[in-house]
Amino acid sequence: MKKRNLILCALLATAVLSACGEEPDSGRGRRPGTETGTTDGSGTKTEPETTEAPEEDPTPTAEANDPWVHVDNMEDFVEAIAPGARIRLEAGSYSLSDYLEDAWNAEGEDWNRRHDHVQIRDVYDGLELVITDADGLIIEGGDQDCSKTELLTDPRYASVLNYEDCEQIVVSNITMGHTNRGSCVGDVIHCYACKDVSVVNADLFGCGVYGINMEYCEGLLKCNDTVIHDCEYGPLYNDGSTGEWKFTDCKLINSEEGGYFSESRGLNLTFVNCEFGDRETDNFMYRSDTTTENCTWGDPYSDPDYGVMEYGLPEEFHAEDMSEASFDEDILDGTTWYGFAVMDEDTGATTELDNTLYFDENGTGYLDELYTFDLIEWEVNSSGGAKIIIEDSGEEYPLYLYYGDGDSLYLKLVRDGQEEWFY
Repeated sequence: MKKRNLILCALLATAVLSACGEEPDSGRGRRPGTETGTTDGSGTKTEPETTEAPEEDPTPTAEANDPWVHVDNMEDFVEAIAPGARIRLEAGSYSLSDYLEDAWNAEGEDWNRRHDHVQIRDVYDGLELVITDADGLIIEGGDQDCSKTELLTDPRYASVLNYEDCEQIVVSNITMGHTNRGSCVGDVIHCYACKDVSVVNADLFGCGVYGINMEYCEGLLKCNDTVIHDCEYGPLYNDGSTGEWKFTDCKLINSEEGGYFSESRGLNLTFVNCEFGDRETDNFMYRSDTTTENCTWGDPYSDPDYGVMEYGLPEEFHAEDMSEASFDEDILDGTTWYGFAVMDEDTGATTELDNTLYFDENGTGYLDELYTFDLIEWEVNSSGGAKIIIEDSGEEYPLYLYYGDGDSLYLKLVRDGQEEWFY
């Protein structure tokens, strides 16, 4: 009997000690998934209230399975830029420069250090955005009507969008340009060392200086259903690019100049079902490296003393076969001349030239060489000659005007023992 009581006491003590060691309702030490409910006064077990974790905000992507990143402000737009990103900018009018100013004022260079594929670059009168190494990037407006989505910038020295070292990039369904019209330096779309660029269903307007500027690019520039208009120097510019530029169902109209498209860099240009304004007709209608199909043309610039000015290189350049002409008082006003050959006066050796001479109507202008840019003054004298004066150095160089084949006009600039030929 005594032994039985001792056993019962031992069991009772063990139970009491076990109950005292438990931390009621703490949940600590329980395995994941074990029940943690309590009982009410009736002994019925009740489940604890649970609080669901908040879902992560999917912005700027509208749906988890949607491949597009939907944005409706410039901060989200810029932050979404990355290789392979598909960005849809919802319909509206956006000032990119306002956002860049705010970001730069808040962080300065720290902003650039935080970003791999976008940089803010200081230009003369403001800031511009530079997109780098963003292969496969697509930027699309939120409506098929490209006028419903506007991407604008204020500084006239800034390009609206700059691409550097990018491949397979697309811009579509969008209107882009500068809020301030008139004299400017920035382009609408500027590409440097890029490959395969597409612009589809877009409206690119000036200022910029050029609607699309391609420097040292390669591959295909495809432009469909796009209007490039009212640019200061023209719709297109090429420097050192190779490949093919193909324009289909596009309008190149109302720009102040015809643009610049180098013939000597292994680059071909094709227009299909396109419309040209007067200045654009000047630059593209007569080119030997340009193929056109079912295009409409404006009235090319003509001078009563010189007839139609045909812009195009002769198949073979023979300076000795040209005849010198006198300058008309207005022949240089508001014109751009493109360098194509430089000849050594002593040896007669001829090499390629890629300079540009622009003559403003007020007797000023510029000489744009590959790595230098000089402001000039120019004048035509009473004897039918002309000269330019480099503003910085004060050096003067004579100009000569020549007839080539037919009514083609060519300009010769003589300096440093060399003849530089322009058309």
